[in-house]
This record gives sequence, structure tokens and C-alpha cells, in this order.
Amino acid sequence: MPLSVPLGCGTGPYILTRMSAAQRLGFLAIAVLIAVVAAILLIGDEDAGDPESTGAPATATPSATATAGPEEAFEPQPTATPQPPLIRSGRVTRLRFEEGDTIRFRVRSDAAEEIHVHGYDVTEAVPAGETVDVSFPADITGIFEIELHGTGEQIAQLRVDPG
Repeated sequence: MPLSVPLGCGTGPYILTRMSAAQRLGFLAIAVLIAVVAAILLIGDEDAGDPESTGAPATATPSATATAGPEEAFEPQPTATPQPPLIRSGRVTRLRFEEGDTIRFRVRSDAAEEIHVHGYDVTEAVPAGETVDVSFPADITGIFEIELHGTGEQIAQLRVDPG
């Protein structure tokens, strides 16, 4: 039997009806379905890094304590050392070091030149088409120009910060 409830403020009555058993079971089924999906999602997030939960095959990680015979000794692979920066004409390369470091860079020129590091008074001949390695101790702080001496073109800015 419907209930009639007055809402006040001059509006008409609002009629409430009772929910049938089928409607209640439908809402209960939806609530259970939402709870199950939420539980699956939460459990899935916790096992995201676990290969067993994703179905991916587990892989063995080699370790230094593996039982290897004397002929299978572990040999570390050498790591490549990075090359010092290459300085060329046509742009100003910015170099930054700390006092006490060793300043290292490479210079390449299409024409025979001589580079000059102002402040340090380092000069180095650069044959045409060849790359020359330059290194010296960073014992003076400041900002210095590196130029091609013949053309006067600045090719780098050297900054040495206090150590």
C-alpha cells in the first residue's frame, strides 16, 4: 500500500511505495558485484611487481655466489669511460669544473690552429682535421675564454668554481 507524505511549502503529497523482493535482490547483487570487483583490483595492485601474479614466467637472477666450476669464474666487464667534451669552431661550448679537478676537453679544427685558454695561459697546437686532447689542473677559479688563436674566435667558455 503506498504511503502519502506531505512535503510542505505548498507542494502536493509525495507518494512512497515499498520495494519489492526482486528489487531488493537486484540491489544486493549489484552491491556484491561492486565489492568483488573492488577486491580484485586492490589485490591486483599489491601483486603488480610479483611475476607469479601476472602469469609471467619467473626468471633466475645470476648471483656472484652461484656454484660455478673453476673454469666458469666470474669476469667483470669493463665499463666505457666517457670521452671529454669536443670543442669545435662555430659555437661556444660551456665547460664547468671545480677547483682541484683536472680540466679535460678535446679540440678539433678543419684548419691548422692553436687554441689558447685565457687565464691559464695554456696553448695547444691543433693540426688540420685532427682531434687534440687537452688537460690541465683546475687551480684558478673564475670564468675564462678558450679561443682559436689564429682567428681569435671564441670556441668555449671555461668556468671553474671554488672547490
